[in-house]
Amino acid sequence: MAYTVEDITELIRYHLVAAAPDDEVADRNLVQLTRSVEAMLATPVSHEPINWMVCEECGAWVDSELIGPDGAGESDDGGFYCTSCRFGEEA
Repeated sequence: MAYTVEDITELIRYHLVAAAPDDEVADRNLVQLTRSVEAMLATPVSHEPINWMVCEECGAWVDSELIGPDGAGESDDGGFYCTSCRFGEEA
């Protein structure tokens, strides 16, 4: 008998989440399941570390993945300015 993704999802919900004594145990169950499923992937998911940069003008935090490959937003001294601060006066 083949199970659909929906069938498996419902089994997970029942056995790993609803049957858990509390939310903390349910979360641990789901984390463990996620790691096990990721290990089965033919092409592993890369987990790049998240690097955050803070705008020197307004203090907004921006994930470095949003910074263009040309270094858009970086100042000459290595600081960073968000899009709103860089282009705010143009709007």
